[in-house]
Amino acid sequence: MLGHQAGVDAHSVAKLRAAGALILGKANQDEFAFFTTGFSNRAIQVSNPYNTSESPAGSSSGTGASIASNFALGGTGSDTCQSIRHPSSVNGLVGIRPSLGVISQHGIFPLSHTRDTGGPMTRTVKDAALMLQAMAGVDSRDPKTLLYPDEMRPDSYVEFLDRDVHGVAGRNIGVVRQLGTNTSAAGTGRQGELIAQAVEKLESMGATIYDVYLPDFVNRGAGSRHYDINEYFKTFEAEGGVSERACVSSAAIDLLADRSSVAHGRSECTDIEGIVETGRVGPRTAALFGLVAVDDPNQAPTEEELQGIVEERDYTTSVMDALVDENGDPVLDSNLNPIRLDALVLSPGPTGGRTCDFGSTTQMGSVVVPVGFDESVGVPRGMEIFVRQYDEGTGLGIAYDYEQATLHRAPPSLVASPLLVNETITEFNARMQQALIDGTSEAPETLPLETYQQVLRDITGL
Repeated sequence: MLGHQAGVDAHSVAKLRAAGALILGKANQDEFAFFTTGFSNRAIQVSNPYNTSESPAGSSSGTGASIASNFALGGTGSDTCQSIRHPSSVNGLVGIRPSLGVISQHGIFPLSHTRDTGGPMTRTVKDAALMLQAMAGVDSRDPKTLLYPDEMRPDSYVEFLDRDVHGVAGRNIGVVRQLGTNTSAAGTGRQGELIAQAVEKLESMGATIYDVYLPDFVNRGAGSRHYDINEYFKTFEAEGGVSERACVSSAAIDLLADRSSVAHGRSECTDIEGIVETGRVGPRTAALFGLVAVDDPNQAPTEEELQGIVEERDYTTSVMDALVDENGDPVLDSNLNPIRLDALVLSPGPTGGRTCDFGSTTQMGSVVVPVGFDESVGVPRGMEIFVRQYDEGTGLGIAYDYEQATLHRAPPSLVASPLLVNETITEFNARMQQALIDGTSEAPETLPLETYQQVLRDITGL
């Protein structure tokens, strides 16, 4: 995507600027968000600042590492399945994957727009609430935001940071013990232990804790990746964007009987205007992106697929509204009334199995908050607080109260290279700027090895 320059800010970025934010730069991530390790063939590997031999998770890896390293107050992630939640967990951050429609999808390069959402990643719950307030809003370009009109939205997400009114005390909180076939959704190993300790802390703060079983949960989505990406290009060009790419695959379009029938006017995409045809997709992602290319470019999400998502959300909400036990029998309070849960907790990432589909399938909201450190590897761990659709305020209230009661986050130990320890900020900035100019002057496959080596020497001082 070298040379890909938008003509306008994404809706959420424009709102951040309007709130006074200064956009410092872009961060590296997994190519096309297919993986969760922070590797791309252009900017190579993102490191976890707490332990550079450990994964920063992803796919919003660069945001997680840079905010954990105190490079900025906050950053944005894009979550299709754990891409905000997992890097927030292992980088000691607060991450919000909001319900779909809280933040506009405008400007987000899609993996699947039935799942994709932007969201903030910050070091504190307060900063996350401030960023969410700035990024959220109705946008006519994204019909999903129209389902959550202004009159339904809170005046401010910061108002939920009142521990007496919106905190943990008096809450009914469920621990997810079964999610479909997954019986370890509350975490395994050290992360499972830390989440268990967090649950004990929530109980000591006045919450009532229940076990939650969702055996009938099924991961759902829509096979519309090719359609979604081509739709992105259509909007991108209409808004004055400039790019050498114009579609997923020009060859896929050639295979259609009638090029004029191609969805979204992509029939003019030829030769290496297709991403696949450039040969610039990294070898690790090439096969997966090839699968995108063989999807039908004219296939939007079907009504059946969209209804399946609604059904999973309704199922989850029904259990939160009237809790049942492992056998499916109602759980009642002392007055024989059904238990209504305020939130669920689970593990954000692979130590609890594949849990990311929970929020992605249901399109419901989550807040990740630090719960401590895995001392065996020296990296933080987090807990996902899962809430009803559009109920991010409840998640923020619980997360803020817990955060303030525990203060688990600690910054990474960042030590300057002894070769550069006396360098001034001005000298550092000048050296980095020149290295960027040298390293991004042309496509990476045409740069000679000597140029790469010199850039590395310029950056490291070696």
